[in-house]
Amino acid sequence: MTSPVSPPRVEGIARFAREHDWNLMIQDRLGYHPLAWNGDGIIATLRSDPVTFSSIASLMKRGIPLVDLTMTRPDVSVPRVTSDHEAIGRMAAEHFRERNFSDAVWFSTGWGAVHALRFKGLSEGLGTVPAKWVVSESLPKTRQNDWGFFKKWLRRAFDAVAKPVAALAYDEADGARLLNAALELDISVPEELAILTIGDNKIICENQSVPLSSIDQNLERGGYEAAALLDRLMSGAKPPECPVMIPPAGVVVRRSTEVLAVADPTVRKAMEFVAKNLSHPIGSPQIAHALGVRRSVLDALFREHLVRSVGDEIRRQRFARAKLLLETTDTPVAEISRLTGYSSPSHLANTFRDATGVSPRAWRVRTKRSRLDRT
Repeated sequence: MTSPVSPPRVEGIARFAREHDWNLMIQDRLGYHPLAWNGDGIIATLRSDPVTFSSIASLMKRGIPLVDLTMTRPDVSVPRVTSDHEAIGRMAAEHFRERNFSDAVWFSTGWGAVHALRFKGLSEGLGTVPAKWVVSESLPKTRQNDWGFFKKWLRRAFDAVAKPVAALAYDEADGARLLNAALELDISVPEELAILTIGDNKIICENQSVPLSSIDQNLERGGYEAAALLDRLMSGAKPPECPVMIPPAGVVVRRSTEVLAVADPTVRKAMEFVAKNLSHPIGSPQIAHALGVRRSVLDALFREHLVRSVGDEIRRQRFARAKLLLETTDTPVAEISRLTGYSSPSHLANTFRDATGVSPRAWRVRTKRSRLDRT
């Protein structure tokens, strides 16, 4: 019995239930006391909602074993199987470092126990305490849903940090809120502000004007392990002394962090131009003209800040975008070659074989299999 859980967790629980002939009842946010229910165990997400918590507490008093899927109520002593939130924060820091970001911020609408754990992991991974952009702590309660007021606050917060900067959002909803406000403020994502979310809800992440990178929490495995623990408790086993921590499966990279951090604004604008025009035949002359700078100046800035030529950067972005599309979409290889500016599918295939030793299709299969293995 679950109350409430995400679809991947439900699938993990359901997989265990099928394997062990359980009769599974799923209830989203208990709003009553199911006193006549004669189940043998509960898998729940304990929240602060008083009605839901009261309903679950009444079942616990009857001695029914329970496994909690969250760390939202650390004050309640129950067996838990939960995401390793500190490891999630550390993984975000590593992702930012790989992209040369020396500055990062935390963004969330609210603040609670899980937020604090993720923020702690991010701080540990960065080796410094990042800025906190927390709406509930920074805006008056009556203005937190005022979009115009929120954008003015975000503008001030963004102007106060060094650029470029990377942001870790608490979840995909917070990431989408940050992204859309930033774009309305003409903040370039990811060149000025890279955004990483947590949870990898594909419906949200893949349906933004700039698709959002996200940390896969391994929620299906969490649901499966919670069901396995409940099975042991229902058989009379003692509960574990500490929560069972499920490590994140990895970062699903999308456009919102597909960038290398560069301090020089001209180089950032050039990289943004390349990213938006990969499908077109572009080179240093076209970019210099679009930015209104001399080609020699642009070439010199690239050598100084990226230690490579403009052409090298175009080739890097084309290959990186092709890999990204192969790993995260089912777009045909021929269409990927067109979208990323390769002259033909065979040109893309030859480039891929030179870099990875395998064809684009083989790379796609290998990547998908690797993700399945991690879960």
